[in-house]
Amino acid sequence: MTTTTCLATTAAWEKTSWQGETAWASSQNNVRAVVTETRSRLIYLGAADGSLNLLNAPSPQVLLDKNNPWPNQGGHRFWLGPQHRWVWPPPADWEYSAAQKASTAAGVLTLQQKHTNTDYPAITREYAWEENRLRCTAHWKDDGHAYFGLHIVAVNTPFAITTHLEKTKDVPEGIVAARMVDPAAPIHLPHPSITIEGDQATVQAEIKTAKLGFAPQPLTIDRQLGWKLSVQPGPSTVATNEVPDQGYLSQVWVGDKTNDLAELEQLTPQLKGDAAGLCSSTIYIVATPPTR
Repeated sequence: MTTTTCLATTAAWEKTSWQGETAWASSQNNVRAVVTETRSRLIYLGAADGSLNLLNAPSPQVLLDKNNPWPNQGGHRFWLGPQHRWVWPPPADWEYSAAQKASTAAGVLTLQQKHTNTDYPAITREYAWEENRLRCTAHWKDDGHAYFGLHIVAVNTPFAITTHLEKTKDVPEGIVAARMVDPAAPIHLPHPSITIEGDQATVQAEIKTAKLGFAPQPLTIDRQLGWKLSVQPGPSTVATNEVPDQGYLSQVWVGDKTNDLAELEQLTPQLKGDAAGLCSSTIYIVATPPTR
């Protein structure tokens, strides 16, 4: 995968407030996006009038403390993999910190994330419309370690998704257990959360926890009132030969009945810097209103 030049966009970002949090908003084709500085992420994507959020977005924000060491922040998360380096919770710079700085120019909203953890490079995030797609990009400086980009979009339950299975000699079922710990726990089929028919798998939440990898593809789900949400792979900088989860980089996490969210995820291969020494990882998120 290679970097691409951002398409021109005319949708501006305007300062606003979301549920009492300092935020920025922009609208395109009857879809509104809201990025909160307080959580340093996209937190709302949906109806232009603010009436339907397609993302999981708990409010008010709950910060970590001794009684709740990893509260859900919702929205569009970005982490650096491999996850088994830190397991859980993610570094506070990524998950529980406000943006250090936010600015907008030429239709691009840029967030400088807090950086106190010297085990990882600083991360800059960008949001911009490219036609009906919201481009979500993360940048970081190559520090000599091979990281991969891990975009996570949290959505509410109920949740079900149908994915395409790419079956190979090494992955005969067309599905892998995504590696969160080391060593990885294998997936055992049949699994109560997964229904397989031919080259398609349907994954359903609120049954049994599973973290699953599929061949790279858009991950698209139906939402309320005829809306659709799609999380699509995008370009990245220079890939190394190291690829997580056997290259099955489009991933889904579902929980059991105690979980009120599911996750759509897009990973990259492990990356090294471009000529300027920068790494970047992009996804596109598309919210499609109902047809009238």
